Order: sequence, then structure tokens, then C-alpha cells
Amino acid sequence: MASSGRSHGTEREGFAGTFLALGPTAPTILPGWDAAALLEHLHLRERAPQLMLAHRLPGPLADRARAALERYRMTPWEQRVADFRTAPGPLSLIGRLDALSGQAELLIHHEDLRRAQDGWEPRRIPAAQAEDAWRAVGLMAPLAMSVRADVTLVSPLGGRRLRARRSAGSLRVHGEPLELLLWVSGRDQVARVQVHGEPAALRALQEGRRGL
Repeated sequence: MASSGRSHGTEREGFAGTFLALGPTAPTILPGWDAAALLEHLHLRERAPQLMLAHRLPGPLADRARAALERYRMTPWEQRVADFRTAPGPLSLIGRLDALSGQAELLIHHEDLRRAQDGWEPRRIPAAQAEDAWRAVGLMAPLAMSVRADVTLVSPLGGRRLRARRSAGSLRVHGEPLELLLWVSGRDQVARVQVHGEPAALRALQEGRRGL
């Protein structure tokens, strides 16, 4: 079932609140990234993707891109967060991609920030957002996982099985939809899941790849 735009707005609003509460220097689980770097990544992805390649542009274009990035970084934190609260339009490429993916980018990166803080706990997300996360698992898992084992992902919303060529065995991974989304994206250090499987399949999991 497709979730409403309201659930998407709720996630963005909550994420913006977390940014404001923690401030620009708060850590994330992403190596070398603080909250400011994460927000910049989201800003560029949604509003100025050309600036993500600024260092590869030729002379004058690179200079203008660097100047634009510097202006953004000099903007007060509260204004940067306020800009983030406004989602990209539904007709934009990123808007369409996020609608298709169930807002996976926001869900994952919000947890990148939340779960780097002392005393964090998994949050209960509304049913519509859980459906978003579970849909994102189905879309992301075949792209994000390269594991020589048959993997069955099991959540309260159902199961998804991914078969591998020349499989070494089978695995079952149990968790809430958001936890499985984090696990599929390679965030083992914070994903609250339970993994069960044959020894050879568990070794294949350690040797495989997850994440984009």
C-alpha cells in the first residue's frame, strides 16, 4: 500500500527537529561526517547535485561551484535546517525517486544521526512509515546486497527472499522494517536484527557486500 505524503512530511519534519536539537557538530555513524556534513549532502542531493562534482569541473565552473558551497556553509544553521524542511517538488527527479523508494534516504540518514548519540534507542515509527521502510527494503536489497547465500528478510509485515547464484547456504534475518533497511544498507553497528543461518552462509555474509 502506498503511504501518504503526510508520512513523508512527518519524517522530514522529525529529521529537521533532530538536526536543530543536536546542532551542526553532532557526530553521525558515517566516518568523517558530522551533522553539518550530512545536512550538506542532503541539500546538494535535493537542490544542487551539480555541486557534488564541483572538484571535477573545469576552471571557472569549479570556482563558481566552490563559491556556492562556501555561501551555503556560511548560512546560519537554523536557516539550513529550515531550507531542508521544504521537500523537493514531486515533479523533480529526486522527488520522484524518494516517492518510489519510500523515503529510504531520509529514513536511513536520520538514523545515521540519531544512533551516533549516547543513549540512543530504536524509535517506534508510524505504520505508514514502517510500510515505507519495508517497501524500501524490497527495492534496495537486490541492489545493495552481494552475498553468496540465500537471504530471507523477515519483518512483522512479511518476508522477502533473495536467492544467490552458487549459494553457500541460507540465512534468515529478523527485525522491524526500519532495522532491516539499516542492515541491508550495511549499518551493522546500529541495526537491531537477529541473523540465523548455516555456518557456510554466515561466512559468506562476512565476505559479501551490503550498501550502495
